[in-house]
Amino acid sequence: MKNKIKSIFLLVLTFFVAFVIVGSIYYYKTYPKQDFDVILFTFTAGVENTSSNVVSGIVKSCIGYLLLLWIILLIPTVKHVKNGIYLKITRKKHPNDKYIQVYPIKLVANHSILYSIFIVILAGTVLVRSFGIDVYIKNQMQNSTIFEEYYVDARNVKVEFPETKRNLILILGESFENSVFSNENGGGWGYSLMPELETLALENTNFSNSTKLGGALPIYGTSYSAAGNIAITAGIPLKVSEFSKDANKSVGSAGYMVGSYSLGEVLQDNGYNLEIIMGSDGTFGNRKQYYESNGGYKVFDLDYAIQNGKMTEADKIWWGFNDDSLYEWSKEEINHLAAQDKPFNYIMLTADTHFTDGYLSPKAEQKYDNQYENVHAYASKIANDFVNWVKDQDFYENTTIVIIGDHLGMQQAFYGERLPEDYVRTIYNVFINPAVEATNTTNRTYTAMDYYPTILASMGVSIEGDRLGLGTNLYSDTPTLSEQLGLAEFEAELKKNSKFYNTHIMGDEYYKLKRENASA
Repeated sequence: MKNKIKSIFLLVLTFFVAFVIVGSIYYYKTYPKQDFDVILFTFTAGVENTSSNVVSGIVKSCIGYLLLLWIILLIPTVKHVKNGIYLKITRKKHPNDKYIQVYPIKLVANHSILYSIFIVILAGTVLVRSFGIDVYIKNQMQNSTIFEEYYVDARNVKVEFPETKRNLILILGESFENSVFSNENGGGWGYSLMPELETLALENTNFSNSTKLGGALPIYGTSYSAAGNIAITAGIPLKVSEFSKDANKSVGSAGYMVGSYSLGEVLQDNGYNLEIIMGSDGTFGNRKQYYESNGGYKVFDLDYAIQNGKMTEADKIWWGFNDDSLYEWSKEEINHLAAQDKPFNYIMLTADTHFTDGYLSPKAEQKYDNQYENVHAYASKIANDFVNWVKDQDFYENTTIVIIGDHLGMQQAFYGERLPEDYVRTIYNVFINPAVEATNTTNRTYTAMDYYPTILASMGVSIEGDRLGLGTNLYSDTPTLSEQLGLAEFEAELKKNSKFYNTHIMGDEYYKLKRENASA
């Protein structure tokens, strides 16, 4: 009985160790530059609404390696076999040969507790290094004053709108980046995978890190969808602080990240109607909670589509509904907003270009052998078709359209196999029909956080000091914090613990106040 329990224990332990090691290596290879904060946020915010396609893709990639490593880890624990394996050693001047048993490995099999301790330590080491847990702990032990020194609250500076307020249509394209454009225009693909978006950027305002098409550089706290949304609309990174778990539980009546003062709140306070559409469950990554708490946006997500008869639960595909539906339903929603007597801000979160391999619409032309390439090509086409539709509407003259990638693409192999090693990947942006001209659009060093004041400026809004959050208005000649401090130093400070961020943006000071108001 005792031996049976020991055998079951070793089976379970070795599987767990194999799972940890394979999962850690997969994460490191797939997201080599992601910080441990991303994992913490994902699990505190909830993973239950993740697309089944993404989950199945991960399982398919790992299952073979998991089983193989499990078997390898089990082999040394075998103690009794019918015929062992021996290594024959012949010694000169000795009449008898010597045999050494190499399987089963008695030293390991007879000391299963020590072996168990060894593989657990091995798994823990791989886990810590692959996920950057050691770096995260080191950063949390240091405090930065970056927010105290540079954070600008829009409530504390003069933000003036023009007499005639412009509408804003903001498209946050899933994983839209400049690498997929032609080499001659700043891409690295060798041909243009998204020609319509490339042309839009060439013919309109594109803020670039070079003399060709370019964009924002990736930086800590902005590199995944939830974080990208917050960086673009609030000018701050999404940091997983000591209060994050409490904050995630505090959504609903208490709000979410209510210490920030974002694009939505600026527009709400200036009489705008606000709406956002996303083809997934809005609660994933707390996006619904963020937009409802920061501006009171109407949220059109998967649940809204089902509840309002746009689709049924059985119609669900990909993350919820695809981008074809998102663009078509957006036309209806925008026409409704435009018919009212208030300016509007309509935000669209696309999803078809999400890893793994994206969702390929039945309407898409399949001109490439690779599905993800076809997905990108179609995403470019329908985004451009939508822009052309807006241009044909009566309200377009007083409407600014902004298209920004929410972050760089995460399917590393897709880019790594095709791009030159020295190519610098940047996030896509284009400003269409802005109210102002930019002072300088090239050779700028900036991040997603700089889009917050820049979007407002593109609508003709005057901002005292040209900074909001940690972002800088790119239409001005004011240096961004990345330019002023240097990108590496700026990022190093953002990674450290921030008492200001914990208390004033994510922390208990605002949540306590909100709870008191909600219960009053």
